[in-house]
Amino acid sequence: MTSQLPQRGSVQLGKTALDYTIEGHGTPVWLVMGSSVFYPRTFSSTLKQACTLVCMDLPHFVEASRGADPTTVSFAFYADCIEAVRRAIGVDTVVAVGHSHHGNIAIEYAKRHPAQVSHVILIGSPPVNVEHTLRGADDYWTSRASASRKQQLQQRRARPPTEPMAATGTAAAYIAQYVNDAPLYWYDPTYDASWLWADMRFDMDCIHAFRSLFVDYEMHWRPEDMDAPVLLVMGEEDYAVPPALWDQVPAMKAQVDMHVLGRCGHTPQLEQPEVFDRLVLDWLRQNTSLKAR
Repeated sequence: MTSQLPQRGSVQLGKTALDYTIEGHGTPVWLVMGSSVFYPRTFSSTLKQACTLVCMDLPHFVEASRGADPTTVSFAFYADCIEAVRRAIGVDTVVAVGHSHHGNIAIEYAKRHPAQVSHVILIGSPPVNVEHTLRGADDYWTSRASASRKQQLQQRRARPPTEPMAATGTAAAYIAQYVNDAPLYWYDPTYDASWLWADMRFDMDCIHAFRSLFVDYEMHWRPEDMDAPVLLVMGEEDYAVPPALWDQVPAMKAQVDMHVLGRCGHTPQLEQPEVFDRLVLDWLRQNTSLKAR
């Protein structure tokens, strides 16, 4: 059977154009927040047959000429962006899905639009601010990373910087650093993730504004205000956003169904697709009745 090309669409908020792709015809509809280019590459074809995956841009992953005023970047503005895409695709409720800090965006959207969110899936998302994340990641790296992994990171960082790496603050430097630091992000410390970033769009001013949202951030919600069940999937070999961060927020940890997958790092849906797919699809089936509307 030949694979079907994804459908594409776009919504406009002021001068900001947010593209999205739609793959699959299953139920429920996942609204994956962050990028319509990067994230479709990380989910399996099996999952796309079982669910409908809508992968949407947020304002930091668009061309700068189509981007937003960075002073408007906020959780409320991002929630408006997501809601505009939900309305454009014409569905009443979605599974709000976010990877890394986009998981925090998924939670903030669900808090503001609880009637539109049936479930929340967080993948490799930190519940604490940047300072605590960096400190926790350093502790996790020191205590758990193998000597070989540590040596590989040291050797990679000791190489003379390439031209893109030297151009600090550019999109090329952003990608190069992520690819170079593979021992932090991937179970295979030599993994070349450059293919994931091919043709990505960046608005670096909005990326800086996006990152600033997490300087003083701590994840929280009240169950009476956001009653969607929350699944949290973390990678055991994630040294950028380690699962141990959730031990710092026991109240939040108690509100999520947390699973730590072995033999994967920061992107478990790509590194362990069969395990990830089985986990999330079983969880959705088990929790469907909780959000019948």
